[in-house]
Amino acid sequence: MPMAHYAIQLSAAEQQELETLRRAGKTPQQAVRRATILLLAQEGLSNQAIADQVGTSRNLVQKWRKRFALYEPPPLVAKEEVDPRVRLAALQDLPRSGRPPDFSPSRAAYGRRRGVPRR
Repeated sequence: MPMAHYAIQLSAAEQQELETLRRAGKTPQQAVRRATILLLAQEGLSNQAIADQVGTSRNLVQKWRKRFALYEPPPLVAKEEVDPRVRLAALQDLPRSGRPPDFSPSRAAYGRRRGVPRR
């Protein structure tokens, strides 16, 4: 039995911001995919229909739809006047646990590895 999906209602400012994000040339593709998922969800499409149209899995659509629907702004922002686009922060990746990546563009450009002396 399929799970009921979360209804997405976007404000005009949120919808405009998502459309801008989707059309921008230098937007990361994962952000474009998430924006597209939300815009299609607002139209009332099912998770499977969105997944077919975006070219991703139904579980991914369900994940981002749920995360956006249940997002609450941080408490400090809630007391101030809230920007109508504050919910778009739900599209960002959550912090990951573990050690930060050990990557340096200068080392990667020369193919150097840790412990290997430079010639």
